[in-house]
Amino acid sequence: MLRAIGRIGWFNLVLSVALAGPAAASYKDKLLKPDTIVVGTTGSAPPATMTDAQGQLEGYDIDLAQKLGKDLGLKVELVQLDWAGLLPGLAAGRFDVVASGVTRTAQRLASKDLILLSPDLINGVAITKRRGDDAIKGWADVCGKRMGAVRGAIEPKDILATLPKGCVTDTRDYPGWTELALDLKNRRIDWIGMDFLGPVYAAKQDPALEVIPDVRKANTQGLAISPKEPELAAAMDALVKKYREDGTLDVLIEKWFGTKVDWSKI
Repeated sequence: MLRAIGRIGWFNLVLSVALAGPAAASYKDKLLKPDTIVVGTTGSAPPATMTDAQGQLEGYDIDLAQKLGKDLGLKVELVQLDWAGLLPGLAAGRFDVVASGVTRTAQRLASKDLILLSPDLINGVAITKRRGDDAIKGWADVCGKRMGAVRGAIEPKDILATLPKGCVTDTRDYPGWTELALDLKNRRIDWIGMDFLGPVYAAKQDPALEVIPDVRKANTQGLAISPKEPELAAAMDALVKKYREDGTLDVLIEKWFGTKVDWSKI
């Protein structure tokens, strides 16, 4: 019988046995609500997290959270909040999980306020501008220009760290992508300093926008778990690793971002 079980099949068997044992009871006991994972997300960072025409949350991180909940035998309750409040809310015990394009930085990995899972996406930072704006053709052109950014996001800091000191002195913060894109098109800001994959998706929907394909500060993203729930983090991380190996993440990334990632570059 053992010979008939392949490597992935054996991993799945071991995982299912592990999740059915005392560890499962342990992480279920610590959930904020019985048999439910409370997930915080912005709904304003397409296509990782956004709302459809009916106002329902959808996107890459939403699908991933729902998949994890299903495989753990738990319901998923989504709570929408501006990015600036998500990680503090996680630390304060408002959520079990934050699923909203969380960049895995050294500071966050070392933080006692959250537990970051292993990577479920590879990304970086880039310039989003008005299509046809010849004043900005690359990173050398953003100095002295007004940059828009998501309030509390790590990407603006990553961008400024790669630019000459004093290059960008006018930075305007916004709750999310919708407000950023609107002010860019209305010329209240000159460019958006954000990740690469999300704006590329948005630019496909909005021909007024353009993303310059010169990506800096390659990074990985992952789900953030409450520091009070290490057992849940371990169970979910085992599944994320399985999804990387069996192609589940590749299917979701292709669906939402229309691209592929090279996991060997983690």
